[in-house]
Parts: sequence; C-alpha cells; structure tokens
Amino acid sequence: MAKRATRKKPDKEIELPTKFVPQFWNNSDGRISVVRIIRQRYEELKADCGANSVQKDILCQRATFVCIQLETMEVEATKTGKFSSGKYTQMLNTLMGLLRTLGLERQAKQVECLESYVIEKKKKRKKNGKRKKV
Repeated sequence: MAKRATRKKPDKEIELPTKFVPQFWNNSDGRISVVRIIRQRYEELKADCGANSVQKDILCQRATFVCIQLETMEVEATKTGKFSSGKYTQMLNTLMGLLRTLGLERQAKQVECLESYVIEKKKKRKKNGKRKKV
C-alpha cells in the first residue's frame, strides 16, 4: 500500500493584543438577563457545595460556565440537528470533574447560632424584595 501524501497546513497568524484587559463576571452588566441567570446559578452552586475558599469559588465559576455551554449545545442540537458528540463529551467530563472536586452532595451551611441564621435570611429577603407568604 502506498502512503498517502499529507500536506502540512500553513500556520495561522495570530495577532496578540498589545494590552491585556481582564474581564470578570462581577463587572458584567447585571441588567442583562443572561448575566443574571449565570450569577444566580453560580450563587446556588456556591451555596450548595459550601464554597468557603477562593479555590472553590473559582471552580464554581468554571462549573457554571461549562454547564451553560452544555445547555446551549443541547438547545442548538434540538433546533438545528447539528451536534458534536466529541466536544459535548469532553465538556461533560470537564463538568463532572469540577463537580466531583467541589463535592456532588449539598453541604450544610455553617451557622454560628439560630439567631444569626434568621438575621441573615431576613437580610437576603429584603435585598431580593421577597416577602414571606402567610
């Protein structure tokens, strides 16, 4: 069998920006509904896994982003019929690794005493504008 000649693809030229400007989710416009959803999911994950360190906080941010990417791929697949199973599998494995590192089980929140818990809950309700149903 003769070997098939392979042509080397020319390297793409990449232009690097002259100045790096970091961007963070905290600085994103909270009036945009997608940003609000991302923040909400991040806060829920952070609370559920008991993220009490910078490292866990970073993992929560990444896990939220990957999860939203997966959901977007799923919705696009149903709309267009186009689906990259390889990319999806890699992202799903990444998400599973992040979630395993964070802990898949919901963690109990550390509370000093019942009084501080009740005060914190009241503050959150005021902030979110929610009232307790009677």
